[in-house]
Parts: sequence; C-alpha cells; structure tokens
Amino acid sequence: MLKKWFVILRAYSWPASLVPVLVGSVTAWRHGRFSWPDFCLTFLAALLAHSAANLSNTYYDFVKGVDRKETADDRGLVDGLMKPRAMLFLAIGLFAAGGGLGLLLALKNHVPALLGLGAAGFALAWFYTATGFAYKYRTLGDLGIFLAFGPGIVTGTALIQNGGLVPEALWASIPVGLLIVAILHANNMRDVKSDGAADFTTLAAALGPVNAERFYYALIFAPYLFALTFASIWPPVFCALSLPLALKLKAMAARKDFSALVPETAKLVAVYGLLLTIGLYIAA
Repeated sequence: MLKKWFVILRAYSWPASLVPVLVGSVTAWRHGRFSWPDFCLTFLAALLAHSAANLSNTYYDFVKGVDRKETADDRGLVDGLMKPRAMLFLAIGLFAAGGGLGLLLALKNHVPALLGLGAAGFALAWFYTATGFAYKYRTLGDLGIFLAFGPGIVTGTALIQNGGLVPEALWASIPVGLLIVAILHANNMRDVKSDGAADFTTLAAALGPVNAERFYYALIFAPYLFALTFASIWPPVFCALSLPLALKLKAMAARKDFSALVPETAKLVAVYGLLLTIGLYIAA
C-alpha cells in the first residue's frame, strides 16, 4: 500500500520540496532568525503543495493523452492505481491544505507578502499542465519550475523565518532551482516522443537531442560554480563531495538512460542541497 502511494505521489521527487526549505532556513539562520516549528510547518506546506502539483500534472497529462500505458513512466493512472476523478479531488485537497498552512504562517509571523508569493506558486503549479494554456507544453516548463522551487520556496522560507526579504536566500536559490529544473529536463528528454505524439513541445524537444543534453549538463554542473560565490571555502568544499554523483549523471545522460536519470537527478538535488546547507551553516 505504501509503495502504491509513493508511485502515485511521485515520492522520488520530494527532495525538490525539502532542499529549498533547508537552504532558505539556513540563510535565515545566518541572518539571526530560525524557528523549528516554522521550519516543520513550512516543509509540510511545501510537501503538500508539491504532491498536489504532481497529482494535478499526472491527471492532466493522462486526460490529454500525453501519458499512455505503453510509454509513460508516471504509472499512477495508466496502471489504474487511482481513478482520475479521485486524483483530481485529492490534488485540490492537498493544494487547499498547503495553502491553509501558508495562510497560518503568514498571519502568525506577520508576513503578508507570503500570501502573494504563495498565490504565485499555486498559479505556477496549477497552470503547469492544467487548462488550455499548460505552459509546460509551450517550452516554458523549465522556467516555471525554476521560479517555483528556486526563488519561490527558498526566499519564501527565509521570509517566514526572518520576517523580511533575505537577499542571500535569493542568491542561494539559483543553484537549487537549477538542479530541480534538471529533474524536469531529464524527464522531458525521456518523454520527447510521447509529448510530440500529443502535439506538445517542451524545451527538451525544442532544443533537439544534442543541445538538450548540453543544457542538462549545464544544469547539473553550474551549481558547483555558484557554490564558489558565498565568500567562504566551506560551501564549495562540501558541495564538491557530490561531484562524483554529478559525473555519474553525465554518463547516464550520454548513454540516453533517461528513465533512471530522472530519480537519480532527484538524488543529486538531495545530496547537493544537504551539503550546501551544511557548508553555509559552518561558514557562519
């Protein structure tokens, strides 16, 4: 039963919720403020919203004919693990729960700006594949994911903890956002044929095989350059410990092992994000 829900919710992607909250929290701590209860509530809100987005994307990919039993790696609906209507209602419920926690944090910590940030995050999540616009299929998905999981969650977390904008959180959100986009881009490289059959175009398809692969390399290696910009030796030293995993991913992408590349990229997000958090903590 638990394995079934991990498949439905795409649990392998959850590092994309945890890492931005970790990095946003440590930057707030470096500026004098941190609360464990706020950290836990923020992480739960991010996880609920992320899981809701996964469900809504699964639903709309299925009803639009993008995900098919023969080709889809997202197996929640194509294998009948859940009914489409139930999945849609669960997505809406999780969005509501995550939004409720966001409202609680905004009121409790007196940060009304969080409401606008949360609304923007909801819009980016919902319109990713929902409605006729579905910006994922207009080559804008990578940008939307970067904004939502990079600046959105990282700076939002710091805002909750600190009560105001933390510029360092915005800067630290860039490598985090790039790595999370790499998960999506690996997924889209895998799905070029099925997306094309449904008459949709992702950035991976628009770039073509060679340039899409180069873009993936840029996404996974650029964060190591950003680690050099935090005015301390510790962030790049700790982040470098994850470099063997990045090199492994490069080899997997080169041999077109895209199905395994997606969850393995999520692992890099988790490892790099944890190491960056430790490096920033020690640097303080």
